[in-house]
Amino acid sequence: MMEILTNFAAIESAIQKDFVMIIAKTKACATCAMIVPHLSRNLRRLEEFKQYQVFVDDIDEFRGKHVIFSVPTVLIFNEGKEILRESRFINIDKVNRLIEAYFSDQT
Repeated sequence: MMEILTNFAAIESAIQKDFVMIIAKTKACATCAMIVPHLSRNLRRLEEFKQYQVFVDDIDEFRGKHVIFSVPTVLIFNEGKEILRESRFINIDKVNRLIEAYFSDQT
């Protein structure tokens, strides 16, 4: 199960790690409620990296700093740098290609 980050400092600390996925969503978004189970079913190698959920309606500073205009937004960071952003209609194939490329380079 994905951990929910509840404050800006925890988010900023988490994204400094090696390969981290953040799912930005709101509590009132029906599509957002379905994105985590959908990603869990369709993404490969989930066990190899950390994933977090952030409710942007509770953490405006995160929304502002990372320019979140629509939800759901999937962000992947590597050592603090954003390397992927998918918003609203998440392209699972694109996310999988990035994950596969990253982890194939690690071996």
